[in-house]
Amino acid sequence: MTSPPASIGRYRVQGVLGQGAMGVVYRAHDPAIDRTVAIKLIRADLLATAERTEYLQRFQHEAQAAGRCSHPNIVALHDMGADADGNPFLVMEYVEATSLDRLLNPGAPYPVAAAVAIVVQVLDALDCAHRLGVVHRDIKPANILVLDGQRVKVADFGVARLAASDLTQAGVMVGTPSYMSPEQCLGDEAGPQSDLFSVASVLFELLSGTRAFAASSLARLSLKLAQESPPPIPGLPPALRAVLDRAHAKQPGARFASAAAMAQALRAAVPSDGPAATVVLPSAAPPAGVLLDAATARLIESALSRAVGPIARHLLQRALAQAASAEAAVRALAEGIEDPAQREAFLRATAGTLSGVASAIKPAAVAPASAIPPATCDRIARELGRHLGPIAPVLVRRAAVGAASVAQLRAALAAHITDEADRRAFLAGR
Repeated sequence: MTSPPASIGRYRVQGVLGQGAMGVVYRAHDPAIDRTVAIKLIRADLLATAERTEYLQRFQHEAQAAGRCSHPNIVALHDMGADADGNPFLVMEYVEATSLDRLLNPGAPYPVAAAVAIVVQVLDALDCAHRLGVVHRDIKPANILVLDGQRVKVADFGVARLAASDLTQAGVMVGTPSYMSPEQCLGDEAGPQSDLFSVASVLFELLSGTRAFAASSLARLSLKLAQESPPPIPGLPPALRAVLDRAHAKQPGARFASAAAMAQALRAAVPSDGPAATVVLPSAAPPAGVLLDAATARLIESALSRAVGPIARHLLQRALAQAASAEAAVRALAEGIEDPAQREAFLRATAGTLSGVASAIKPAAVAPASAIPPATCDRIARELGRHLGPIAPVLVRRAAVGAASVAQLRAALAAHITDEADRRAFLAGR
């Protein structure tokens, strides 16, 4: 991959967040408003199939439509434009979150309440967009971001439509195959009910641990999407199974009339314990060599997720891989919880699971002042967050207490980054 540009328009590029079929997503700084943003730059070679001027006109029209979608569960679209070479870009809200595809564990279903808590928020976002005439067209786990263990934001509104406007010919599929609707497979117009079919496929995967539609080839997958129904999920409540079956109907008219109607049906099928129930992730399988049964791992992860959110799975796996025993791993996890009340709640939840853990944790003390300026810590936390997610600020605050210099702080934090290239980039301040 080529080095990122120094700037895109007025935005100063800080690093690469991801790369996909349509282009590259950069983290950038908006000097006019002094905020961090995410910029999606469309690849130049994709524009070779259409007249550039006409494409940019359509690009602006679709970006304006997507920009009207203002909702707490939607990643906001702030701006659009073209770089020095004429390549269009979208400027979006920067979100410290983990995409759902990175949290899925094949063969490990989510609890029903947690799965529904995620999906109803996706449907709330879609209801807002559909009322404004915007269809997502590419609902999939990678476009669903989970924040702080309970909130969800849907990304890439309008982007799939932009792909369809000029980057493809009529009759060519637009979307991610395993989550597409039958009408998308046929190259037909995708309306709001197409998004509902995709949401049902995401919900099926959360509840079962497997994809609703999977095949060894695109041709076979398309046939399944057009003609077959997903396999039944054992033990699923009848009301929830009815919602899935209706949303997976082959004909759009047989699905729910709206995203709001599907969300209402899900809430009726699985009543929530509260308006902002925590999304507890399914248990992580412990690394080889660590003796910890699945039930205990699940209990520890669930307790930890209440304090640190979706990153709990990864922290547990890392702690089990690095500690000499399960007890030592839990001690390390508890010491990493900065809030005393949350630390105490974690210890209470795990006290009966592993002997000697609670007594080995020292009470929290008032942290001494750090020699590193707060602004520098915030910047380093943002850099670390690209690799470790929402736990980064906690790790930085802890490490800064004993660090005499920025270089020493970076060295201590780099130990948490497993990828060698990412570790070198972090140490170099990139």
